[in-house]
Amino acid sequence: MVDSAHQIRVVVLPKSAANNAEIGKIAQAELGGGWHVQRLTRGSRLVLITGASEHTVGTPEHARESHEAALALYRSKQFSRVEADVPVPVDVEPGVDATGAFGDDPCVNNPPPLDWVHKILQWPEAMAEMSDATRGGKGISVGQPDSGYTLHPNLGTAGLDLTRDRDVIDNDDDAIDDLIPNPSWPLPNPGHGTRTASVIVGQGAPTEGIVGLAGRALLVPIRATESVVQVFDSDVAKAVAHARQVGCHVVSMSLGGKGFFGLKGEIQRAVDAGMIVMAAAGNYVRTVTAPASYDNCLAVAATGPGDTLWVDSSRGIAVDVSMPGACVHVAAYNDKTPVVRMANGTSYAVAHLAAAAALWLAYHGRQALINKYGAKRIQAAFLTTLRWPGVCVVPAGWDPDYGVGRVDLLALLKAPLPRPQDLVVVGAFGASDDDAISRIAAMISADPVRVRIRLAELLKVSDHDELNLTIAEHEGELVYLVLADRVFAESLAQSAAIGAFPPKVSVAGVTSDLGVRLAT
Repeated sequence: MVDSAHQIRVVVLPKSAANNAEIGKIAQAELGGGWHVQRLTRGSRLVLITGASEHTVGTPEHARESHEAALALYRSKQFSRVEADVPVPVDVEPGVDATGAFGDDPCVNNPPPLDWVHKILQWPEAMAEMSDATRGGKGISVGQPDSGYTLHPNLGTAGLDLTRDRDVIDNDDDAIDDLIPNPSWPLPNPGHGTRTASVIVGQGAPTEGIVGLAGRALLVPIRATESVVQVFDSDVAKAVAHARQVGCHVVSMSLGGKGFFGLKGEIQRAVDAGMIVMAAAGNYVRTVTAPASYDNCLAVAATGPGDTLWVDSSRGIAVDVSMPGACVHVAAYNDKTPVVRMANGTSYAVAHLAAAAALWLAYHGRQALINKYGAKRIQAAFLTTLRWPGVCVVPAGWDPDYGVGRVDLLALLKAPLPRPQDLVVVGAFGASDDDAISRIAAMISADPVRVRIRLAELLKVSDHDELNLTIAEHEGELVYLVLADRVFAESLAQSAAIGAFPPKVSVAGVTSDLGVRLAT
């Protein structure tokens, strides 16, 4: 079996109902031998084609090889859509020293108390508002695609459902995180799943540990990532599908990448099944990463103590709300020694919103909500409630790129449920296309019309037909460049000045065809 760090992945949508064997013959004819074919997920029309590469993920050579394979398959004219699944560096955490502290973090010198998140969210008051039968999210399951779980004393096992966990990387039913970094992956992330899970269902003592906001809910760990900066989006799609298949009610994704059309499709299947799906907006890159950038996935930015805006949070028009993500106390490790320390990231902001969703579902009764709205509209009902006046705190100086505000748990529970005819649709789910232009515009907070104009300029096309064909052939590569090259992303959000030189775009990771078009 090919090590995942040296694997090429391409996802295709066949034009006809071809079986795996027939698709394998097409792959062999176009790419040569050694390729394997499987359905992306159970019941999906999409097919995942995998092969071996001598290059490691994260390198331009691996990206180019993957994109060349995708282009060859698309030009076979046997597939409606083709996209390489290429991990891209997008979500880098700052370095952690031997004590587990962030050297340049102002919270190190002025650390907030352990319970600052509880207090600012009015968590004690929200718990008092709930009955014993629903308090703490009892009866709600949260699926968590991440690096897996550990038996950290401040996470505990009471909040984990280890009968439904899954490892989609190793394809088995044990999502344990062995805390051994994979040296083939850049910036591996052992312990990340434990850190994010702890703020949802942590079972530590209030005076010295982590008390999760939804401590009586059950979290289903799904091991889907090995790196804090790069993910295979097909693994994330498989993880979302598993969460749906085992009956989770919320999906919390503390991750972000390039995405691909199949990931958005799996999220839609989850939303249609009555799940609330959300993801971190991203860290240190400003661009809103996928799947948070998708309109059918709630996007969460990060705030800090005192409702300060965390400056390293991604933000933009795709962001729905914010939650505490900076200076958050989490269950972590120094090497393999369990500790409690502070951490920064939208990873923790989305985990806090997942806990809020669990409390809201438990408080109102998930089945009662389904009876009122229908399963497909549960996420829309939650988003509409978040937008009710007072549910989100809006401090002075708030930047709307961080969403409508920071959620207050007590106000969320006490807010009136919306009428079915008043549910938010635009920006909630299924409201727009998922072509390359729409995807890029959502990530960089740009007007899709302007993005199309700039692409026509940069790609040096002669007419609309050539532009449409070029975008269809290179869809995944163009999205890849948005994350891999800041100059390219910024150029798409701007109008070209008359006589201005085109931007110098790094084309090392894309096909030679696209590289020629973008060459200055």
